[in-house]
Amino acid sequence: MKAVMIVYNHGITEEVDEALEKLNIRGFTRFLDVHGQGSKKGDPHQGSHIWPSKNAVVLTVVEDNLVDSLLKEVEQINKEAEEQGIHAFVWNIEKMF
Repeated sequence: MKAVMIVYNHGITEEVDEALEKLNIRGFTRFLDVHGQGSKKGDPHQGSHIWPSKNAVVLTVVEDNLVDSLLKEVEQINKEAEEQGIHAFVWNIEKMF
């Protein structure tokens, strides 16, 4: 099992939801109103008057065989909406119940 955390501008929530649905990933947790800034480029997303954009985060745990497909979906979203910002991070899940 792998955990996949997808951090993205809240403006592309629909695209992220469509990717999860396409891969039949039902279980996830969404964190709203997340503030941050990309490490290489892009504007800060702080939900403030000066930097009004906000991020969201989806955290899901999936079977190993779904990871590459999910990352390809994230990559495609990024190609279509690069200025919005989206990143995915993957790590191992040792145990869960």
